Amino acid sequence: MATITATRAPLKRLKPLDASARLEELLSRPYEYRSWEDVYRDQWTWDKVVKVTHTRVNCISACSIDAYVKDGIVWREEQNATYEKSFADVPDFNPRGCPMGCVYSSVMYDPTRIKYPMKRAGKRGDGKWERLSWDQALTEIADKLIDVAETAGSDCIVYDNGTTNLDFGIGSPMESHLFTTGLGSTTIDSYAGVGDLPTGLIQSWGLYMSEGTADDWFLSDYILVWIGNPSYTKVPEAHFMWEARYRGAKVVSIAPDYNASTIHADRWLNVRFGTDAALALGMVSVILEEGLHDVAYIKEQTDLPFLVRTDTGQYLRESDVYEDGSDAVFFVWNTLTGRKESPTGSWGSTYSTIAADEELDPALEGSHRVRLLNGKTVTVRPVFELLKKRAAEYTPEYVETITGVAANNIRVVAREFAAAKSAMIYSSWGACKHYHSDLFQRGMAYMCALTGNSGGKPGTGIKVSTWWPPPNGALTSGGMMGPQVRLNTAPVPELPVDRVSVQELSKLTFQAGRHGHATPLIPWLYAHDDKWAAIASKQEYNDPSLPRPVKDYIEEALAAGWQPISPPRGKRPQFLYFSGPNPLRRWPNPAVIRDNLWASIDTIVTLDFRMSTSALWADYVLPGCGYYEKPGIKYTSTYVPYVVVGDRAVPPLYESKHEWDVAFLLAKKIQERAIARGTKPYIDAQGGEHRLDRLYDDMSADGVYEAGPEGEERALDFILQNSAITRNSGLGEGAWAKAAEKGMVKIKAVQPSALAVQFNSVFSDYTEDRPMYSCGWFVERKNPWPTLTGRQQFYIDHLWFREAGEELLVHKEPVNAGGKYPLRMTGGHTRWSMHSIWRASEELLRLQRGEPVAYVSVIDAEARGIRDHDQIRVRNDVGKFELRAKVSPAVQPGTIIVYHAWEGYQFKDWATQNDVAASPIKPTNLVGDYGQLHYRMASYTMNHVPKEVAVEVELVEHAQ
Repeated sequence: MATITATRAPLKRLKPLDASARLEELLSRPYEYRSWEDVYRDQWTWDKVVKVTHTRVNCISACSIDAYVKDGIVWREEQNATYEKSFADVPDFNPRGCPMGCVYSSVMYDPTRIKYPMKRAGKRGDGKWERLSWDQALTEIADKLIDVAETAGSDCIVYDNGTTNLDFGIGSPMESHLFTTGLGSTTIDSYAGVGDLPTGLIQSWGLYMSEGTADDWFLSDYILVWIGNPSYTKVPEAHFMWEARYRGAKVVSIAPDYNASTIHADRWLNVRFGTDAALALGMVSVILEEGLHDVAYIKEQTDLPFLVRTDTGQYLRESDVYEDGSDAVFFVWNTLTGRKESPTGSWGSTYSTIAADEELDPALEGSHRVRLLNGKTVTVRPVFELLKKRAAEYTPEYVETITGVAANNIRVVAREFAAAKSAMIYSSWGACKHYHSDLFQRGMAYMCALTGNSGGKPGTGIKVSTWWPPPNGALTSGGMMGPQVRLNTAPVPELPVDRVSVQELSKLTFQAGRHGHATPLIPWLYAHDDKWAAIASKQEYNDPSLPRPVKDYIEEALAAGWQPISPPRGKRPQFLYFSGPNPLRRWPNPAVIRDNLWASIDTIVTLDFRMSTSALWADYVLPGCGYYEKPGIKYTSTYVPYVVVGDRAVPPLYESKHEWDVAFLLAKKIQERAIARGTKPYIDAQGGEHRLDRLYDDMSADGVYEAGPEGEERALDFILQNSAITRNSGLGEGAWAKAAEKGMVKIKAVQPSALAVQFNSVFSDYTEDRPMYSCGWFVERKNPWPTLTGRQQFYIDHLWFREAGEELLVHKEPVNAGGKYPLRMTGGHTRWSMHSIWRASEELLRLQRGEPVAYVSVIDAEARGIRDHDQIRVRNDVGKFELRAKVSPAVQPGTIIVYHAWEGYQFKDWATQNDVAASPIKPTNLVGDYGQLHYRMASYTMNHVPKEVAVEVELVEHAQ
């Protein structure tokens, strides 16, 4: 072996340094960055400030942000505080923002960023990728789409944009327009699929959401925060709630854990996990026993006077008494005439009003005999009598034994709620994620209805959030012509009538919902993944009081078409395109789905700006540009009377593209390939014809709209000039430039009928004269509620509800979802991320443990020998996962809390908290053909149930 000898270098002696001369030399140089301190100082200088927003973040709030740009880089952001003060005696909306929104400038440059189109080069999940050009990627995707449409049908193409992982401008709406209207694909309805659907509100009020503007909270005198944590989840709005206390309002927190909102409350009802329906019944019992209910209100606004047959437990219907009578017209007992009479306003009524004339005074109590059409005589009683009997079973003392809440506290809160001039219940989407969430929400609706606080006056109602009419509809909607591929170019007129019957509109939307392209996620998973279905329908995980097997109910619902499945059973989904969501992070039991349904899909494509758990298991990954790299309109939540917009602060990074551009480029490529292949027109599953050889020409309105900045601005101008909520804002020509300069558009006036269509659930007139409250049309204008009875409905006489014992509100214990285990895993929206988008942010991970954690009570931790930060295993019959323990006195014994949205790659073996979620299917949530209980997009179906999981926890080192 050769030996190498190093030659010693001669020493060089440094000259003495003249410090003064050196300093003078440095100071004479042009300024340059010399250390990180200089970079820090220079963040306060910039080339421009651009108004931006986070267009596709499912945060429900809409916040305008100032982005500070220097050298083509977004260095930092701040809240844009230009919301006008609307009322002298109500706080304004400034400032709006959250920790996540104010660090996106670092997330957009972090290592999870997708830089260029890629194609899977190994097995799914291997992490092996081949870089593609955009043209090659779009060509291959276009050919695969045409293949599926020609050979299997376009319903085997599935598009998923999550719940509200979308904007209301020209990004995700263009994707949806391309796939649904252009191709005739299936669209996944994920609203309930992530557990966000307030089924109890639909059952009681016929409304899938309920809200006004957030400043209406300030006008409430009594606020129940019930299964909610607005200090975590409603950061921009929560100040109105806490400011209300300064004007004398009382805030009561009803929660099993001592959370960040509870610490600000005047009173805390520490209810045992999952017993909220019992607590509501205890307060209802007090209200009725002490005569605190509003008699005149409930006679007019509720079904409590409606007569129920004692022999069948069903409403007395017109069809029971008269030949050719309606199944949707009912009776009350008129105390003025001593006879039964049919009030107006029900689902089958000729007259669309619930206002009673002077000759009708409905009885709330009493027993009466009625002769039926068949000659039989039966006894009937008002619903109010049945309610009183049910409530009497739930005395505060008995409820204390169920809930752990002291009887005296139940009485105090019930009395204060009933006595308040205005009372509201904050109970947002976190209250929808339990198996019996519908019972919890019906209890809340009972309390509001009995005390006259269901909306219709300031500071009242159940606050779940809702939308202004989506402005993008001005561009993409075919209006009275029905769906059309061609984007609008002519001015969009207002609706032909100023006011519509909400009840009649509901009938139309339910009818359309059954024949649309949307399919609800949970029933869809059941129909297309047999292994997932076997877990979700397991009898032991469901309600033990059901008289029939759960599977029988599910199969009956699907056979009746109550829950539309697309593609139908027997046809396999073959192409999945998801943009914005993260299915393998948020779907229930994703490991089972990944290895079964997901594996059976031939082609999976995602467009995103960041590499997610789901993207790592896709076939094609397309780089979408980030929020500050495109112009757009944030979805329009009614929390603010503004349309918040965001401009492009910097060009798209790397090879990323705006969804607007991708939709047009893909449409052009599909048309090009369709012409080359001689693709013929086809009819989709709903009867719509599709011409792929004209797809781009039609969608672009023969070149009026196109990819690129000019096409973007032309479309955004059109939307702002023609949408229902901006057309009256005085923007005129150059509308987009004016809006982008300010970052928002003040809503000035809205046609009332526009506030009833699409996904809006305000149902009150909008005026700039006061904060907007919900449900004014029903209370002030006496419009029927969109329910079977036309009223707030206490009683549901559908057979399945009667079989389950849920025709009236009842308490049921949490189900054994996952097996018989001593703990219940619950959770909520994390404080440090908007879903999974910020979960890998280094800045935000520094504010927590930096890895997934479970909050464990002190008692449960000590019993299992668990100390803070120990590695623990959470397990049940369905699966298991590992994470750190965070021992906390704020957690109720018997529960553990795992906040949502951790990415799969942040856990050992990619097993997350959703991998133990059995997500059992509650049959009553699948009902159709019963007034308000009828599927349409974002309405009545089964929720994902991630907050009620039976588990055991153990130290990893002690686990078997």
